[in-house]
Amino acid sequence: MSARAPAEIPGYYYEKKKYFKIEKTQTAPSSAQWSSESVKRRKIETKIAQEASNRAQLVKNHIKRSVLRHDIVNSGLFARETGHQRAAESGRGRVEDEDVAAAMWARELTDKGQSAFAPSMTWNTYPHMPSIYVSGQECGTDSAVAYATLDEQTLMGKYLDTDENENLVNIPAAQRDPSRLHLEMVHCPQMSSIKYHQPSHKLLFTSREPGHGLALITFSPTIATDHKGARHWLLAHADSYCKLLFQPSGNPQWYVHQSTPAPASSNLLCVVGTSNGILRVRSDESIGWITTNDVPPSIDPTTKVDNGRRNRPGKRARARHGPWTPQEIFSQDFQIGNHNVLFAGGRQPQLWISDLRAPTAGWSHVKHSSSIAHVRSINPHQVIVAGLQNQMSIYDTRFFQSNKTNSHGRTISSPLLDFPDYRNEARYHIGWDVCNELNLVASAQDDGTVKLFSLKSGRILRAGSALENLRAENPVKAMMFQTLPGEKMPSLYVARGPLLKKFGCAPIGAFDE
Repeated sequence: MSARAPAEIPGYYYEKKKYFKIEKTQTAPSSAQWSSESVKRRKIETKIAQEASNRAQLVKNHIKRSVLRHDIVNSGLFARETGHQRAAESGRGRVEDEDVAAAMWARELTDKGQSAFAPSMTWNTYPHMPSIYVSGQECGTDSAVAYATLDEQTLMGKYLDTDENENLVNIPAAQRDPSRLHLEMVHCPQMSSIKYHQPSHKLLFTSREPGHGLALITFSPTIATDHKGARHWLLAHADSYCKLLFQPSGNPQWYVHQSTPAPASSNLLCVVGTSNGILRVRSDESIGWITTNDVPPSIDPTTKVDNGRRNRPGKRARARHGPWTPQEIFSQDFQIGNHNVLFAGGRQPQLWISDLRAPTAGWSHVKHSSSIAHVRSINPHQVIVAGLQNQMSIYDTRFFQSNKTNSHGRTISSPLLDFPDYRNEARYHIGWDVCNELNLVASAQDDGTVKLFSLKSGRILRAGSALENLRAENPVKAMMFQTLPGEKMPSLYVARGPLLKKFGCAPIGAFDE
């Protein structure tokens, strides 16, 4: 209960639970609070403060926030026209021109058609395709193809043709019929990734089947030139392929998660993330470990081994010294602008960083909040990491500070930017891709939707109704951004069931363009 105001007694002043008789100013001490002049002055000050508070409350009730504050596009354009400097929000990045451009692309996203890898009568019975690849402008051809697998062992391809509005069409163009499926004579059990290495013109396939060591399959698609001089990939024309096998004797049950093609400036074909560490595959197809499986000098190499790993310490030694190299790796990427620096992430809650020029790769790490499912370098200094427990963050490689505590009480590194609306609680194999050109991250969510995030602010962006209405019982497993030959902007390709769906920007009017 609130205390009642003291009763006012004429001629008396109340303070400190006592009443003091008000004394004339002429006879009271100069600093006395009960002098008539002091009491009168305090009453006037109290009245003025109360009137100011009432005016502030009245003005506050008449303030209405602009409807533009929830609209990134219109508020950004208006701020740019008026020259208003927008401040960073608490816990969020600054709304910059790149963020506005990303929001505009997302807002105008529409359905650009689909390409089916199974008969229409079975669309509702197929699970999501686990791996896809769509060829783009980097392939140097005048048409596009899409590769995918439904059963994780058979590689299928389809030609992709578009109309003047960049919509996928099924009208045959010469011998390239986009309505037909083409089976490549490539057998890759438990296919885990499909990638393309542009410098060597090789498609790379990895196998997650345990017990076979490294299973990296490569082949070069046939390129034909038509009567107009246009170059095209020919599907189902590969008469041979190369299968690289690497079987270490220490742990015969390890398997491969995915490969990452090396940049053109590197002498590598790719690097491969496995359940046993990271391997490098050179251009001459020779193979070697990047991660060092040797134990530190301070540990006895004869220590009892767990899980059959002869060159690694047992549980007690690992608990005492901690993991000093990457173990099981789900994703890796080269630093933009420097092919010698490699980022990697996996089951351990660390973002691993190494310089491949060192005779023996030494690994530094950033403490992430959870295990890592995806890693991507977005510029020469920053890398984005997405993992479990709804954790997606951007780190700056120029400075790391382990001064933050997560919800489990573990000390982690402070990220440059967080994505609070990202939702992936416990899945490693989930659709995810980054487009540096659009400053966007596309990610499948636990609720079966696909969401777009800004690389600049970390906020979730409102997409067009075509993508907002895309829902599935389970999260999609594969998606990618790609710019087809002849197109000016990237589009988003999502593998929903046996369908490869295309979503692209289609402005409503000339002003939006």
